[in-house]
Amino acid sequence: MNKLENWEQVKGIFSAALEFDPEGRKYFVIEQCDGDEDLRGEIESWLASYAETDDFIETGVFSAESLIDNPSPMAGKLFGNFQIIREIGSGGMGTVYLAKRTDGEFEQEVALKIVRRSIADSQMVEQFRRERQILASLNHPNIAKLLDGGISEDSLPFLAMEYINGVSITNFVKDRTLDVNARLHLFLKICSAVTYAHRNLIVHRDLKPANILVTTDGEPKLLDFGLAKMVDESLPTDSTQTQTMFRALTPAYASPEQLKGGPLTTSSDIYSLGVIFHELIAGRRPFHFEGKNLDQIVRTVMGSPPRLPSQVESLDPIVKASRLKGDLDNITLMALRTEVDRRYTSVDGFANDIERHLNGLTVSARPNTYKYRAEKYLKRHSIGVTAAFLVLLTAASGVAVSLWQARRAQREKAKAEAVSSFLQTMLNSSSPDSSLQSADHELTVKDVLNHASKRLETEDLSGQPEVKAELQRIIGGSYFTLGQYDLAEQNLSAALEAQTRIYGDAQLETLQTMVMLGALWVERGDNAKADEFYRESLPKLRLALKKGEIKADYLLLSLGDFALLRRAMGDSKEAETLLREGLLLAPQLTADAQSNLNIQEGVLALTLADQGKFHEAEKIIGDKVESIRSQENSQVAALAGNLTGLANFQIEQGKLPEAAQNLNEAEAIYRRLFDKSNLQLGDNLRLQAQVLYLEGRYTEAEDKVMETLRIYRAGTSSTYINYATALTIQGQIYSRTNRTAEAEKLLRLAVQLRTENLPASNFLLAGANGVLGEFLTEQKRFIEAETLLTSSYDSLKNSQSSESPRIRNAAKRLSDLYTKWGRSR
Repeated sequence: MNKLENWEQVKGIFSAALEFDPEGRKYFVIEQCDGDEDLRGEIESWLASYAETDDFIETGVFSAESLIDNPSPMAGKLFGNFQIIREIGSGGMGTVYLAKRTDGEFEQEVALKIVRRSIADSQMVEQFRRERQILASLNHPNIAKLLDGGISEDSLPFLAMEYINGVSITNFVKDRTLDVNARLHLFLKICSAVTYAHRNLIVHRDLKPANILVTTDGEPKLLDFGLAKMVDESLPTDSTQTQTMFRALTPAYASPEQLKGGPLTTSSDIYSLGVIFHELIAGRRPFHFEGKNLDQIVRTVMGSPPRLPSQVESLDPIVKASRLKGDLDNITLMALRTEVDRRYTSVDGFANDIERHLNGLTVSARPNTYKYRAEKYLKRHSIGVTAAFLVLLTAASGVAVSLWQARRAQREKAKAEAVSSFLQTMLNSSSPDSSLQSADHELTVKDVLNHASKRLETEDLSGQPEVKAELQRIIGGSYFTLGQYDLAEQNLSAALEAQTRIYGDAQLETLQTMVMLGALWVERGDNAKADEFYRESLPKLRLALKKGEIKADYLLLSLGDFALLRRAMGDSKEAETLLREGLLLAPQLTADAQSNLNIQEGVLALTLADQGKFHEAEKIIGDKVESIRSQENSQVAALAGNLTGLANFQIEQGKLPEAAQNLNEAEAIYRRLFDKSNLQLGDNLRLQAQVLYLEGRYTEAEDKVMETLRIYRAGTSSTYINYATALTIQGQIYSRTNRTAEAEKLLRLAVQLRTENLPASNFLLAGANGVLGEFLTEQKRFIEAETLLTSSYDSLKNSQSSESPRIRNAAKRLSDLYTKWGRSR
């Protein structure tokens, strides 16, 4: 038996022995070695050097000194251009050290991996040299790069890898309490790295959480590609091309063919990714291997199906079994199939199914049945099409129940059945054999709605005008949630006209459509029409509620929408009155409307802040923060949002340390839960920039505001209400750091955006004018500054509470102007 074959046998027995307790290992090794004392001695020496850990499969730690032939401390020793600083880990092939470059060209810290002498024979060293140059060319943001390598003076092969300061991916998702979607996005980055390697003809062969570290900023890095196998057909084929080299097998993550010592392909990595995927979303691996030797492990993998992620006994607490059922269970099983040809054919295919799941599309891992397509079709738009396809599924019961409450029971029952039949036809249009389907176009909600609209125009409903009106309302509401405002208004207006004619202007059917139309006009920015509409419809809604003809939910929504409209039009005082009226409806609301009540409390706080009533606003949001903190799982987006809002109010009052603390806590939650381009994270960073600016820390403030603007520009447009605020902060920073030309350009752009998008009386426009006026005062351009500062002061005096610090700030700017100008007002 040559040395390489002996290594494979040692590796297999050693790895399997680790599954036993220390006493059981002894008898297992004796049995497996079958009288071969040399083999037994080698394995027992490895076991003697093994440093016991809670989970070898995860960490695989060995005693460093016993693995390196020279037991003396390694600190200070040179390997090529690198000097060892300290040990940072060890494993079956050798030890990893933190090292620094010593050639003086530049400073650099690396992870230096030193191969154990007993496995570094001449054949392996030659293979090592041949592959090192190829592996060094791997360049992917999620792969720890191979920087250098060579053979030491003691003939030990070593690799200098990019040093990653992070934690394993499984620990990262637990520590950050990431939700399922965040875990999937993280896993997709690893898929991208493995796909890149496969395209460069590299199979990793040891994919496991310990080889995937996630940095503090949430970027995963795949390690140990430096010892992967080449699958380039142009290279000579030998045993080193089909067997794992330089590393100990990790049974928990190894593919069946890997466990059996068979040929390895990219499919082996797909299986290992499947195990990691299972552990990432469920918190547990698909098989229990504890107490089993290698043969038993193989029989377990080959003879029993893996546990479904949704059926794991003790799921990660933040993950719900219902979230894993269906797509994610099936995606996992497809990656974990024992038959190589039945797994995903590529990592790209694996990743594509995950992306399709995230986007609400069908996945290849599940049978493409009509029922499944319909379910995905509806779930994909469960938020954006609230008024449409949630209604479509429950049309028969939902419409019927609301109409049976009326006095025209028989006629209304017939109407509900007609509406249900029409909507069922709409659903059937998503069937694979529908004429609307095509090979190169996946059916969208808009396609179905357009088809339904055309059918409604040709359908003979002359004897059932109430049916046609109800369908127009449903279709119009669906267009509204899709942002198709013209088509929405067309259908809703037609429904309202018909329902007013049939029922009058105070019945439930008519009022439902009126509420939807009002919300549409607010959304479109048609302020005049919306204002007129609400002043006419609100008295009718109040009366209908008093008579018991509508739920309080409808009135709450209309009061909230009208309040938003009045706030946008600069009348925060009327907005406050409307919101307080809505909050008084709390005892009459259904459970479904409680979330709307919470939203309106938040809007009320903002409205109070608009008027400069920061103490009251702070109290409302502070109470919400404490309420969320009292919950079992408080590290949620709602806490981050309220902490950010609370900090906003604190900044206005000059409570900078408290604001900074709240913003930092909220930022950590946002980064844990969301992508780094999330708009709420951008708003948080903008406020942090404002705090840093007010503290005179201009360099740090500029870094924050630049990151804010990158997020805004990637995810929204210049009309976003906080975009101009970010420009204002950037302009102030530039002004304080003597970049006056750039500062003026930014401040004038902020004023322009405020002027174009806000009413003249809005406090945000007054604030932008005030900042520009302050800048012009510093430039001694007093006449123009006076115009802006006077306008700002007068506007704030009319819109703000007398206690508002905004008025004091505006007055101070005017006073500073006249002092520097040398004249009185």
